[in-house]
Amino acid sequence: MKIRILFVISLLKYGGAQKILSFLANNLSSRGYEVYIYTFAGNTIDYKLNKEVIVLYEDKVHKNILVKKFAPFFKTRRIIKQINPDVVISFLTNANFLSIICTMFTKIPVIISERSDPYYEKNIMLSFMRLFYRFADGAVFQTTGARNYYSEKIRKISTVIPNPVIGEYENSLLPFSKRKNEIAFIARFDIKQKRQDVIVKAFKKVVEKYKEMKLVFYGDGPDLEKIMRMVERYNLSNNVIFKGKIDNVNCALKDAKLFVLTSDYEGIPNALIEAMSIGLPVISTDCSPGGARSLIEHKKNGLLVPRGDIDELANSIIYLLDNPDIAEMLGKEAKKIIETLDSNKILDLWEDYLKKILKKVTKKQTTT
Repeated sequence: MKIRILFVISLLKYGGAQKILSFLANNLSSRGYEVYIYTFAGNTIDYKLNKEVIVLYEDKVHKNILVKKFAPFFKTRRIIKQINPDVVISFLTNANFLSIICTMFTKIPVIISERSDPYYEKNIMLSFMRLFYRFADGAVFQTTGARNYYSEKIRKISTVIPNPVIGEYENSLLPFSKRKNEIAFIARFDIKQKRQDVIVKAFKKVVEKYKEMKLVFYGDGPDLEKIMRMVERYNLSNNVIFKGKIDNVNCALKDAKLFVLTSDYEGIPNALIEAMSIGLPVISTDCSPGGARSLIEHKKNGLLVPRGDIDELANSIIYLLDNPDIAEMLGKEAKKIIETLDSNKILDLWEDYLKKILKKVTKKQTTT
């Protein structure tokens, strides 16, 4: 019989966690698993899914705050009972908490997947929900740093699996000298995390020397207008371009000279992986809890700068523009991430861990 997997997440809107969940659902279904996805906060599906993947969603989200808060528990419990999966895999804190609660007093194991940075993303409610992680049967983290935040009990049942390189990439690289005078920046406009304010301030210094350079923002989000106003205030309107949200990252980035990431915290940045995969020289802040550091070996396949350090970021950009040979070398080394994070390798890690948890749970149930 096929192993039946139920993925649980609030929505499948554009985002890092949602992208990886879609990747897993599609590929595990292709490997013969029976795969379901349940989105408990609406019917937004921004990712293409195999026809074999069955999606269940709630299209009636209550406006009443109290009902909206408690209804997902009853609805998720109903879905779990209806599907009767062999395992539930949840993504993001709210879905992790919900899945643990809704599988209590059943024999269905839960594997939670923590995608955020618990050192930065925390409040009373998140801390409360994370207390229940100890009742999960397994846990997947993107970085060792994120896993180390949790108790020894959780660490013992967990594993670290980075994000894969998703998609096909050309082997040929456009020479650095023939690329457009553009610095690419892909992120949701959320200043608290993504720190677009840092790149704007650093870019002001870059333009003083390289007047022809353009900073190209890809993405949207709540702080878009704030950054637009900041660009005007710094007299950078002629040098900064806002392209909005894009579907094909590779096509947008392939002709840029550099890729920059300035986040204070991340899981493992998908945009950084994509930029490295197409051979872009990359500069990233050493964001918590170590996702960028796990991808970039400083001065070998990219550059790391301290979080929030505007001068160091500006100097690093200028250094690569001043030294195209070094920039080109970094880009070629960055492209090797394709081998390290090969999608089949990452999928194997997930599948091996999934089988390990199922075997462990089955053994425990047969001995009790």
